[in-house]
Amino acid sequence: MSAGEQFERARDSEVQANLMNILRRRWMVMVAVVVACVAVGVVHQRKAPKTYASTASVAFQSGTPADAALQIQTGGSEPQREANTEVLLAHSRAVAEAVRNQLHLSADATELLDEVEVEAAANADVLNITATTGDPQYSARLANAVAGQYIAFRVKSQLSGIELAQTRLQQQIASLPAGSPQKAPLEENVQKLNALRAVAGGGANVISLAGPGKPVGKSLSTTIILSLVIGLALAFTIVFLLESLDRRIKSLEEFERQYRLPVLSAIPQSGFRARRAADRTETLEPYRILRSALDFAAVTRNMDTLMLTSAVAGEGKTTVAVDLAHTIALAGRPVVLIELDLRRPTFTEHFGLDGLDGLTTALTSDRPVSELLVQPLDEVPTLSVLPAGRIPFNPSELLGSPAIAEIISSLADDGTMVIVDAPPLNPVADAHVLLNNPAIHAAILIARLGHTTRDDVTRARRILDHHIVEPVGIVVTGIREAGEYGYESYRGEQPTLDADIPSMGDPSARASARAEKREQTRGSSRQRQHH
Repeated sequence: MSAGEQFERARDSEVQANLMNILRRRWMVMVAVVVACVAVGVVHQRKAPKTYASTASVAFQSGTPADAALQIQTGGSEPQREANTEVLLAHSRAVAEAVRNQLHLSADATELLDEVEVEAAANADVLNITATTGDPQYSARLANAVAGQYIAFRVKSQLSGIELAQTRLQQQIASLPAGSPQKAPLEENVQKLNALRAVAGGGANVISLAGPGKPVGKSLSTTIILSLVIGLALAFTIVFLLESLDRRIKSLEEFERQYRLPVLSAIPQSGFRARRAADRTETLEPYRILRSALDFAAVTRNMDTLMLTSAVAGEGKTTVAVDLAHTIALAGRPVVLIELDLRRPTFTEHFGLDGLDGLTTALTSDRPVSELLVQPLDEVPTLSVLPAGRIPFNPSELLGSPAIAEIISSLADDGTMVIVDAPPLNPVADAHVLLNNPAIHAAILIARLGHTTRDDVTRARRILDHHIVEPVGIVVTGIREAGEYGYESYRGEQPTLDADIPSMGDPSARASARAEKREQTRGSSRQRQHH
């Protein structure tokens, strides 16, 4: 298979996957639209007034008896034109008035004509006269009456034509001198016209009387099928219109494309149900995956201080920061979790702290930071937390002070992992200041499916490109199907402590691993040069 074919197949697979994702997300909209269309169709079919159609058929003959008797050629034959003339004649106001008088109807001729339809049969000199009303018996009477009055009107027209032809012949006879040889054939034609009076109207006759009308309209099954088709077409239109207008990102792959960063872990929505950190110990498996990803990244770069931020609020960055610190501490490495979101601090809710003392206390007083650290989880003594403290009036300036870098560096001196919960990037400048802090080694972006928009990501990516700290990757929250990633099937099988799992706990081991990685890289480079 060529590279082009592989690309085409991959693109088709991606399109199909995107289509299935759209249908999965919007299936409720589609079901609602289809059900609504079917319901409207059924209700309309049930409530619509029932009508009955009855048809009478009349055969007609072109030309007039007078022309035929006198053997007058009327020109070339035009069947369609003659049929259209007969249709107009049968559906004329004169015929309608005659029917109205015959049936003693109160409706005027216009209303009567609205209930009658006349059409010429294909390839035959036959008129089909159909009456459609709410009464099957009345429909039959009306169709038969129109057929009868149409024939009567033709008879009257033919008699008038015969009389007119006789009058003209008699005038010609009277104008000729006595004994003229031309009188004899003219008088013979007059006799022929007299004979035609007895058979006038023979050019049209009813070949099929109308019977009791049959119901008109679609059956219930037909209505349901048509409503389903219309509903599906409308549902697809609405769904794809909503998708085109919806700027929210709904897939991990799109987050990777927009941020130009890899997804390190995906956090199910079920991991956010419990507010307290102590109640989320059963949902830490995605954070173990994240911890392993950070271990791999720590081989080639320093990861002792890690900043967690997001594009906008509401993406779950604080919960991720808390549970990531909890997971790394379970592996045996000392972890300090610092709350630098000084505008909307929430550590008090996650750990049940009083929130009075914290970082701002250390910055505005002589109390050392070590006295302000708390250990909120008794079963995890390696986890320490430095809450924000009282909310300051100038958080951006406070975060940009040299004291922040000194506090972070001092906490990370003895090999402790420092995790910083920072404010979101787009709304305020606080996180911008921290991205230029030399004490912070790396950053992780938190993004939420169905919440973060493409515009949010574009702005956040632009901010990241103009600051020193380089992001490691993305953690995506808001995953609906936890079982899709295998978390549910293994829940309950993990040990309560992860101290036996090698992680980011030994700074010297990490340094040795980085040195070994560099030696491997240099060795590979020398081999390539040699070859």
